[in-house]
Amino acid sequence: MYIGEFIKEVASTRETVRYYIEEQLLTPQKREGKYYFTSEDLADFMAVRELRSLGLPIRLIKEINQNRKACGTKTQWQANLQIIEQELNRVQTEINTLTQRQNQLLDLQNQLRKKLS
Repeated sequence: MYIGEFIKEVASTRETVRYYIEEQLLTPQKREGKYYFTSEDLADFMAVRELRSLGLPIRLIKEINQNRKACGTKTQWQANLQIIEQELNRVQTEINTLTQRQNQLLDLQNQLRKKLS
């Protein structure tokens, strides 16, 4: 299928599909100078979408895609596990920072309420 049909199939935008091509997350063939997408490209897009829905940045998705060369092996699983663990650590750090900020704002809110009462 060509890009227009592919976009409808995946319910996305031309810009997103082209961006994924630029980032080499999708590698459609070219026919008569136009991108032609296969069922494999569809599966790749859906995999990227799933990883994006988990909040993973494109940089990590590209790493995970590179690990696919060792598809279904312990090496691939270990590499992907390391990527996910690093992202979990990053998210936990962000949560800690936000929790600290939330506590500071709650303290300030309480101080202001006391002054108003």
